[in-house]
This record gives sequence, structure tokens and C-alpha cells, in this order.
Amino acid sequence: MVAAPSTVIEEFAAGRIDLPTAVNSLRREFSDAGLSYEGLESMLRADASRLGISMSVVDELLQAVLPYVVSIQTQLRPPVDLTRVRQSARGIDVASMTRLREFQEGSVIKNRFELKSLVGRGGMGMVFRALDRRKLEANDPNPEVAVKILNASFQHHPDAFVALQREASKAQSLAHPNIVTVFDFDRDESAVFITMELLRGSSLEDVIRGTHSRGLERAAALPIIRGIAEGLGYAHRKGIVHSDLKPANIFVGDDGIPKILDFGIARAVPSMASGAPRDRFDAGTLGAYTEAYATEEMVEGADPSPADDIYAFGIIIHELLTGRHPFDGNTAAKARAAGLVAAPIRGLRRRERRALARALSFDRAPRPQDADEFLKQFFGATRQRNALIAATVVLAIAASYLWYRNYEQSGPAIPFDALPAETQQQVRSQIAEGDKAWAFYQHGIGDGLNDSLHYFAKAYELHEGDREAVRGLRRAADEMLKSHHADRQDLRDTARTLAESSEFLKTYPPVVDALGSI
Repeated sequence: MVAAPSTVIEEFAAGRIDLPTAVNSLRREFSDAGLSYEGLESMLRADASRLGISMSVVDELLQAVLPYVVSIQTQLRPPVDLTRVRQSARGIDVASMTRLREFQEGSVIKNRFELKSLVGRGGMGMVFRALDRRKLEANDPNPEVAVKILNASFQHHPDAFVALQREASKAQSLAHPNIVTVFDFDRDESAVFITMELLRGSSLEDVIRGTHSRGLERAAALPIIRGIAEGLGYAHRKGIVHSDLKPANIFVGDDGIPKILDFGIARAVPSMASGAPRDRFDAGTLGAYTEAYATEEMVEGADPSPADDIYAFGIIIHELLTGRHPFDGNTAAKARAAGLVAAPIRGLRRRERRALARALSFDRAPRPQDADEFLKQFFGATRQRNALIAATVVLAIAASYLWYRNYEQSGPAIPFDALPAETQQQVRSQIAEGDKAWAFYQHGIGDGLNDSLHYFAKAYELHEGDREAVRGLRRAADEMLKSHHADRQDLRDTARTLAESSEFLKTYPPVVDALGSI
């Protein structure tokens, strides 16, 4: 008789069985019960959470059983067109990837990234804290980065390379304080990896576990909830659905700011991707979602929707406030069949309880349709926000005519939706590149500030008065003027350059003032 996963993990954690015995039991469970790898992972994590066992034990077991899972799934896959794979991998010879490499502390990648310590391990990859020797050479005060490397056992998987590249690409287009910053995607012989900002703090999973099934107080949880919602809302506005939102994919920094991680299986919303070149690779085909956080629509293969992320977000909020999964770790289908209903959370306001209940709906339609809608329903118009609005009105009335004229000129004469689809996509692309360049500037990489100015100026040229372009132009101009404020001649030269770069900046008051300085 095959031992249940809960028994296996409990026995292994207690030291009563060794790793090979545990793996053999899990392999039989995987085969006999017809589980997916994600189902096995979800079951093990739910059991570990219930039994108070560290998630590092789950990671060790999953890593050990993964090669067997990959071998089974490879046998079940249809024949792979290696020509297409090579093309999608930008000319990389798949045959050369037979030289597998397993990295450890002390390894060096591309003669540049020195791996210092392992900080995380998942189904497909490992994340190391690493020293960037190029940054060190440039005397960068923050020379460390995080490096995510595909596991050696996954380097043969025909979709793994493409999935990691897409993760980097999507994350690079999402420059937001509540989304991890990804710097680059690269390859060193058989190893493919991405580099990203190094975060210091704890995963939300560890934060929740640290409450010992009690959850955080509302006052402590609300800033985390708002930060996640704002990052998620930015992704949704860009037409991207995360598709695997869970506590393990959210990091809370030492400063308390949450950041969303791992866009490895993020998918584009079909209705928002019509103007972009179609990506033949769909991360949804990997089936790499986590079942305890996935909607029935996702499992059934429906088109992605931001409302899928909202369901997972609702579960996360419930866990954050109570320390427990609202449906005891069950899938949406099992919870619906069992008639499970999330228990109301004491201490929440009526508005917050209603918004959370809608987010946890098993059907897509009643849920908030994206994170921005959830933000409005959950937080509403607070006193502080009302006061801010009132103050803004007063400032607007008191503003000078020049400011008013500049504001009027900055508004788009042609609505964005009225632009040709191709132009809309070009504007989106320039703004995304501008945000990415700004993120690089903040991390001291390359000529990010000038690049950011260039991209936003191009976006404004394509759609005169575009609010996002105006936001980027103001931000870049303010930063440039501030950096040259000490020398008046430099300040005037910078202002002149700014005025020449964009029609909007010619009448932007700080630029006008700097041009008039003596």
C-alpha cells in the first residue's frame, strides 16, 4: 500500500525514513493517483502547513522527485519540432544543451556573477545571491544581485528555455515599486538564467507561517494588501495576468514593501494583445499553476483573465489575516463541490468583507474584474484620500496660469482608444521601454535616465498629450534638473536640452524657470 503524501512528509521530516524511501513513495503516488506535478506540490505544501513542517522540507522532496516527473511528462509529450524550438530559442543549438550543469555556492557564471548563497529553490529553478563583478569593478555601492538558474534536470525540457526568457521579458516590461525588477536574460553554455534585484526580507509565505495560524492584525496587513494590489493592478493595466499568484511568489522587504515575483507562467489578456505581434508560446500550456490558488477557469483551460489573479489574491488576503487557507487548501472545484464558504474575518469593515467575499467567488463574473477594481471595492475613498483630493483641488485653483496652460496642453486631444491599433501598440511599447529604462537608472545601470527621456518623448510624439508620456517626461526632467541644480550654467544647458527633446517640456514650468535662470 502506498503511503499518503502527508504520511511521507511527516515521516521524512521526523527522520524516520530516508530521502530515497520518501521519493519512491511519492513516485508511486504520482503514478498511481494520476497527480500532476503541481497537484503533488500543492498537496505537500498544504500538508506541511497543516503539520507545521518547514517548506524547505517540501522543496527538498520536490527537487528529488522532479527528474522522474520530467521523464514521465517527456514520454507523454507529442514529438517536438526541434527546428521550431531552435528558432524560438533564437538560434541556440538544443543539442548543445546536453551538457548539464548544476550550480552551487562559489560557482561563477559568464565570468561575471559569483554565486554566494542559495536563497530559494522552486520546481524549475534555483535563486542565488550573487556578486556582480562588473558592478564591483565600477565601485557600485550595491554590487549584489539575485540570479535565477534553471535546474539541471529541467534544462532538457523543450519549453523551459522559452518560459524563462518570457518571464524575464514580461517582468522587464513591468517597472513598478511592487514588482521585482528583472535586469537581464542570458545563457552560459547549457545554463540559462535571469538576473534581478536582490531582495532582503521574507517571503509572504514565511510571514504567514510566522503568525502560527493566527494571521496579522488588520493594521499591519493593510499596507501589504495595498502594495500587492497596486503592483498587480499595474500588470493588469499592461494586459498581463500573473497566473500563479501565491504567498511564495510575494516578497516582503525589510522596509515592509511587498513585491510580486515569478512571472514565469504569466499570460497576456487576449483582448488587450490585439495590437501586438502574437507570441506563439503560451505559458499556460505548461500547466504550472498552483492548484490551491487556481480558479476552475484556469484548470479548464479558459482564456486568461485578471479575475483569475483576483481569486488567488483573495485567498492570500484571507491567509494573511487568519493564517489559514479559506478552503483548507482544497482546489476551487473541490471547495465548490463540498459547499465550502470562507468564514468572515473579524475586525474587517463591512466594505472590506464584501470585496473579499466577491474575490473568493468560484465563478469569474462576480469577482472584481481586475486589481484596480478590487482596490476601489476594498479600500474605497478613505478620509485621507478625500483630504488629498480636497487639497489637490485647492492647489489646482491656486496654481498659476502657466501651470494651468501646461496642464491643458498636456491632455490628449485624441483619445487613446481612437488611435490606430498599430499606433496604440507603439505608444505602449515606448512607455514600457521608458519605465524599464527608469528602473535601470534607479539601479545605476547604463544611461537609464537619458534613455527614459528618449522613450517618453517618442511616446508623446506619437500621442500628443498622452498622460503616461507626460508622467515620464516630468519625472525624467525633474531628475535631470535636480542633478544640475548646483551650477546655474549647467542647469540652463540641461533645460535647453530638455526643451529641445519634447514639445511638452518646452512649456513645462521647471524647464522654463531653469532657462530663465542667470
